[in-house]
Amino acid sequence: MKENYRLGKYLLETSHQLKLYLDAAFGDSGLNGLQARILAFVEYNDQQCKDVYQKDIEAEFKIRRSSVSSVLDTMEKNGFIRRVSVLSDARLKKLVLTDKARQVGEAHRNKISEFDTGLEAGLTEEELQTLKSLLARVIDNAVKMRGEQND
Repeated sequence: MKENYRLGKYLLETSHQLKLYLDAAFGDSGLNGLQARILAFVEYNDQQCKDVYQKDIEAEFKIRRSSVSSVLDTMEKNGFIRRVSVLSDARLKKLVLTDKARQVGEAHRNKISEFDTGLEAGLTEEELQTLKSLLARVIDNAVKMRGEQND
């Protein structure tokens, strides 16, 4: 990339490259990168004995309700999750991993770990902390520009 590109161009290109990598890394399992990350989130919470609902996915991944609904529909259709009614509130549907999801879980965790390790390659701990801090500030700036608060 050219050194004189604006920050937005670098961030958009970074996002695009990360999405391409994740989609390719998880494509053999029938999931795209976002679906694999959602599966890992549900699995992690399941291990912590915490129920996960669509609203939790919306909040964690900063995705609109309609987009999350579409992604979860696809994941349910492909046999990775089930939506189960909650006794206390019939409107709520808890996300439950299927056996198929549990079978690919360890491989997915390994791929996500390799992904993070690869991104951090060649960076010192100080550089990594600085980068995270700077990116957090850029995210806050973007949220402020939209007139919303960042959670």
